[in-house]
Amino acid sequence: MLRLLKFSLGVLVAVLLVTFFTLYFMFGMNIYEPPEAESSLFVRGGQLFRGVDARVENNPGMLIVDGRIICLGNLCEPRPDSRVIDATGLSIVPGLIELHGHFAAITADNADLNLTRLAWNMVRMRPDVRRRLHESGVTSFRSVGDPRDFIRELKAYLEGGELSGPRLFAAGPIFTAPGGHPTREGRDPNPSGFGGNMAFQSDDPEAIRAEVALLAEQGGDGIKAVFHGAASESGTTLLPTLSEESLRTLVDEAHAHDMWVAVHVGPLDETKTAIRAGADTIEHGVRAGNLVDAETLRLLVDNEVVYVPTLGREPMGYLNIPALYEAGVTIGVGTDTNNPAMRYGDSYHQELQALVNAGMPDVEVLLAATRNGAKALGMEDTLGTLEAGHLADLLLVQGAPWNDIAELRNIRMVIQNGLVVMDRE
Repeated sequence: MLRLLKFSLGVLVAVLLVTFFTLYFMFGMNIYEPPEAESSLFVRGGQLFRGVDARVENNPGMLIVDGRIICLGNLCEPRPDSRVIDATGLSIVPGLIELHGHFAAITADNADLNLTRLAWNMVRMRPDVRRRLHESGVTSFRSVGDPRDFIRELKAYLEGGELSGPRLFAAGPIFTAPGGHPTREGRDPNPSGFGGNMAFQSDDPEAIRAEVALLAEQGGDGIKAVFHGAASESGTTLLPTLSEESLRTLVDEAHAHDMWVAVHVGPLDETKTAIRAGADTIEHGVRAGNLVDAETLRLLVDNEVVYVPTLGREPMGYLNIPALYEAGVTIGVGTDTNNPAMRYGDSYHQELQALVNAGMPDVEVLLAATRNGAKALGMEDTLGTLEAGHLADLLLVQGAPWNDIAELRNIRMVIQNGLVVMDRE
């Protein structure tokens, strides 16, 4: 009997060890880790779109060292240890910036996964999403609504160089009134609780002030606030929304900590109030086919607010694009990819084409995806344009996307922070 017991325990231990090492091996497979760093890169040849304005020029030579562009001009030369990249016949543009994303969403990429496989995917920090975004040219991603612990951990892994993926800017939990969007009858939109809550529900200015200060202390980049209660066709408010006092308190506290504020709005009056309260970006914009008026356009321009229309999620939003563009409003690119009808990366390029179809010139859409995105993040001195001293985020593309935005899909190489993270050559 004792021998049988010992044998059974031995088998159990062996099974547990095999299971552990199998899971450990599987965890590390295709987790999408960064490539080995190279001492320096030198990009030679090609057409250069710096992203500062609409101009295109012959690439005079670009030297990248330690993740930054240290020289851009005719006097630049490769160093002895430089990897030389020949961009002849290609276009060089800044990396793309996604301003309205949700990293943990159920999309066409993972809608067919069962609960176990989806949990496994999340534990591994979404390697499929990180890879797909890189393949689509997205080198910076602003999360405006994800489980708070999950997104904080992912950001730490990316910044520590343990995982590969777009540079992440995280807003933390969504600030909303009790029972407001995106909660479900007061329940957090992340019902499992895995990875932490997605929403902070309060309309108490002091509680909001304390939570913003805590997020700043924890290294948060910005704040996402919902200032929209959702309304019926007759105009009846269907969900609670933050008070104007709470919104102003949130904005003031965030700005005191050098954090940006993205505000989800809907009706025209809400949009105006959010702008006056100090919103840095307007998410979704004026919705349900309502047209912006002259006062809203003036407020957007005078307050240098970035308008993120998310046309893939707001089918009637295209109606406002001509007026916004003609008025000189700064337009940014965000997709709100968060449902099984959308796919990471593809949705971004569809959004670019939708902006062109709505009336923006191709070159202005390219600037919206790069320079304007950096402005929304408060990173215009570091990202969004190809200039000496800036972080080296750039794409090598077959075609001239400033003339035809669809050609931006023809990406041959993606460089982020001086690392070649995707190479189709």
